[in-house]
Amino acid sequence: MKRYIKQIAALAMLVAFASCSSDDDVAMADNVGGSVAPQTASISRLDNNYNLPSKIYTKEGVTATKVEIYKNTAAASEVFVRGAKVSDATIADGVASFNTSTLGSFDVFPNTATPPQNIATTGTFSLLIVSTYSDGSTTTMPFTLTVGKGIVWKVYNDDGDLVTNATSGVTSFKIDDPTPVEIHYATVKKATTTIQSVVGEWRKNSDVTYSPLPGTFATTAGTIDIANIPYSTYGGLVAGDKITYRFTVTAGTQKDVITTTVTIADQTFGSALNGSISNSASASKFSFLTGSSYDSTNTANAEIQFVSPFGIAAFGETPIDFVKAAGLDYATANLFAAEATYNTGTKETSLTNLNVGDVIVYKVTRSVNFGTASSPEYHDVLYTGILKVSDRVQGATSQELKFSFKEGVLSVAEED
Repeated sequence: MKRYIKQIAALAMLVAFASCSSDDDVAMADNVGGSVAPQTASISRLDNNYNLPSKIYTKEGVTATKVEIYKNTAAASEVFVRGAKVSDATIADGVASFNTSTLGSFDVFPNTATPPQNIATTGTFSLLIVSTYSDGSTTTMPFTLTVGKGIVWKVYNDDGDLVTNATSGVTSFKIDDPTPVEIHYATVKKATTTIQSVVGEWRKNSDVTYSPLPGTFATTAGTIDIANIPYSTYGGLVAGDKITYRFTVTAGTQKDVITTTVTIADQTFGSALNGSISNSASASKFSFLTGSSYDSTNTANAEIQFVSPFGIAAFGETPIDFVKAAGLDYATANLFAAEATYNTGTKETSLTNLNVGDVIVYKVTRSVNFGTASSPEYHDVLYTGILKVSDRVQGATSQELKFSFKEGVLSVAEED
């Protein structure tokens, strides 16, 4: 029991040593000649040929004569139990180092199943650093070494910095949309570990075989605009396809992998809204942008006006026109179908005698501020809308059209 108490006292002192970041003098217990403090508590899967350094602290006139690394097999209720020997550390210039290759495989960490299964590829080694000094004393220091991923995803945080993330942060991109959709990776290693390659691959839908992505990939960090990869790479794409991207890093005999699955999304309209317009002076104008009716004196946002009988027309100088879309399904049409109907139809700036069930495709150009209120940057944006007449109400002298509408911005990639 007395020996065990001394070990606990030594452990408390050694933990204090481990937190030291300089060569300042450190008070030591009378019964030990020194301490050995690891200089890192984590490595990556790629670092299984890394000389892990530990700083040696000793009393005046005392040297460390031997430093050994053992497995710590202690149960949760125990401080430490010496297991199998891992390695003898090499002592030089006040530093004791052992090569992490002596720890064995980095592919057999137990998971949290009951009982644990050795299938995890990251985890921890529970170790003991046993040090012997020239004054005949010894110390035993428990030490947990964490082995993390060798390649990780990065995403932008609120400050605009790339930070490590569990996923790529991207779940989809719109088909035929040239807007950049970027995924970011970074490799993780110690300075002395050399990376041979990072390989990018893809597979589509239920395929099990991966194929190479075009281009080369940096061994430190990379950014890939997946929306800009030619669709011919995959043998063509349609909405609903799922592409899984895989990046594999290799350092010596070690490999690590990250994957992300991205759905190819259709280009669809936004949520449907309801509107109405009439020959009443109080509701004779309407804006698809705001979803509101306006009277004859409040027309700043108005885009269309009521025309009799039961019609709509462009208001003022608003750049808007309409195409009657017989046969177009308002509920299911996407932006591509609406575009095709618009392109083959007759463009008009005024339509009358609209009936319940009529479907209309319209195009309107709006000036949109892509900057800020203090530093505006306006650009023209072409919106595609689809409208369906839901009711027409005839009064003694009044006429009112009720409708549902939805809009979107169609983006079409240029041909290669």
